[in-house]
Amino acid sequence: MITEVTILQLQADCDLQNPDSTVCKAIRDILSRKLHEENASFAYYGQSMEQPRTAFTFVGLGVSGEEQQVAKSLTIEDSIAPFQNLPGAEKRATAIRVHFQPASDPSPALGKHASVGITEVVFYHFLSDLTSKEGIMQSVDKMRPVLARSEVLASFDGWATEVTANGMGEKSQVLVNVLGWVDVDAHKRFQDSDDFKQNIHHLTDIQEVRLLELHHVKLHAV
Repeated sequence: MITEVTILQLQADCDLQNPDSTVCKAIRDILSRKLHEENASFAYYGQSMEQPRTAFTFVGLGVSGEEQQVAKSLTIEDSIAPFQNLPGAEKRATAIRVHFQPASDPSPALGKHASVGITEVVFYHFLSDLTSKEGIMQSVDKMRPVLARSEVLASFDGWATEVTANGMGEKSQVLVNVLGWVDVDAHKRFQDSDDFKQNIHHLTDIQEVRLLELHHVKLHAV
């Protein structure tokens, strides 16, 4: 399975917590069509708590052989086309496709797990000419047992299959991490723990990171 992550830039007054809002109805309608027409296995949407004008959708594509063919036949431009005339959108939508690990279905971290109330979404941007990911993933692997001792309910990470532009205008390769927590306080307790403070250097010491983006998102299933 691949997960398509779409990033939307909304006007300041857009509220995706309100299911009756024009923009919310439009997003739900687009995702409903993806579930039906592209045989997507899941679809979620939500707004960044840190940057409310930034919103995300997550769509699971390609479980069966037939569905994989549908996913492969759609370009990124095809996939984001329905979002380009979204009411309340300020800029063109962008999207990446991610192969998540340790399982290809990250939906437990997005809200399928009944206790997940908030999803931490992290984008690590690297230069597009990055040739070796082995050392980076070794550093990421060192944080897995630390996370396992925390209150995290589900965690998945994976590389985008496309090169995309980062916030500095550079072309970049992107590592995406999604983590499901009961609430933001659970994540903050982890950040305040000695375990976190003694081990976070495994990630902060990754020299190749050009830009890091972190969002807490309350995701809604369609």
